Amino acid sequence: MSPAETSALPSDHRHLRSALEFSVLMAKEGRKFKPPMKYPKGLDKYLKVARIPSTSLSSIRRIVEADDGFRARIAAGALPELVDPIGKLWLERPTGWADEVRRLVTEDDAAAESADVAKQLKKAERRRDAAESAAARARLEVVVLHELVAQRDVVIDDLRTDVAKLTESLDDVQAELVDARNEARHSRDRASAALGKLQAAESARANAFAAQGQAETVRDDVLADRATLAAERSELERLATSAEALAQQLATLVAPRVIGAPKTIRRKPLALPGGVLGDSLAAGEYLLRSGASIVVDGYNIAKLAWPNLDLEGQRVVLLDAIENLTRRFGSDITVVFDGADVVGASADGRRIVRVVYSPAGVVADDVIRDEVRRLPATRAVVVGTNDQQIVRDVRAMGANTMTSDQLVAMMH
Repeated sequence: MSPAETSALPSDHRHLRSALEFSVLMAKEGRKFKPPMKYPKGLDKYLKVARIPSTSLSSIRRIVEADDGFRARIAAGALPELVDPIGKLWLERPTGWADEVRRLVTEDDAAAESADVAKQLKKAERRRDAAESAAARARLEVVVLHELVAQRDVVIDDLRTDVAKLTESLDDVQAELVDARNEARHSRDRASAALGKLQAAESARANAFAAQGQAETVRDDVLADRATLAAERSELERLATSAEALAQQLATLVAPRVIGAPKTIRRKPLALPGGVLGDSLAAGEYLLRSGASIVVDGYNIAKLAWPNLDLEGQRVVLLDAIENLTRRFGSDITVVFDGADVVGASADGRRIVRVVYSPAGVVADDVIRDEVRRLPATRAVVVGTNDQQIVRDVRAMGANTMTSDQLVAMMH
């Protein structure tokens, strides 16, 4: 709007009462349509007012002037019976409307000075009654219908554009369909060839599994034989030690007395590689691979690893785990348990791990010490336990030790 037009607007909002009341009426009636006509939301608070007070005219004027689209739409329904000439010009705003408004305002002000206030009030009441008549609703329906027709024309144009695009896409899809059918035929040929390769591969895999099973059986037999030989070797070494001791006793009886004490051979513990800590997993694996005789404190380890199982369950799970260690590292392992009278103690049919139960009246700790003591001093021995008394005793006999925690960690 130009500065000239702005200056032509009436400064007294009462000159626009008819146009402003018509704006509120159109918003009120427009809400009843489906879909409802769009109007400024600021008019909501005036839709239920029976008569708009003069103090509200300036607020309504600002709201309508801020929405040019709403003002232009309702201008089409501004009948003379509903809106006076000043209000109609303000709504429609044709060319030169500002000058015409200025003229009408001047005439209206002059007439107002000479007119009776009662006549002006009666005229405004008639205008309001006319605004509430059915003619306003009929005119509003025409405005809304014109707007709907314009919207539908836009939708029809968009649909026509879409139809043209879909026609082009249909040609492309038909071409792609031909290509897809050719590709499907080629894919079936490739699938048949792949199926033949798969069947050949499955046959080869079955043969490989059979060969693997035979290899595992041979490996288990070799490990079992090696464990048996290790146990027999330990027993032979014990017998040889006993025979040697007996021979020394006999030699002592028949030989002339020698001044000084005889030389005694003491077992020496294995030295760990440089940088390997004694309680580390690396140290435990090194000792298991060393070829030394391993003596394990059975319940000391089982109760640490599986505290929620009963004794029989602990023995079964521990021996399974120890057998796995034997297969992994090729170790000569003896597991010592308390009590030869334990149910199932003599029923174990294992072939790799040697299992020893303490006799009646003897604890497993003493059996472990005897196992270390009976082995030749030239043979390395490793004892696995967390019992510190056993650790001190077997170390004094030159044996290496590893903790139960190390063994449990290697089992997992």
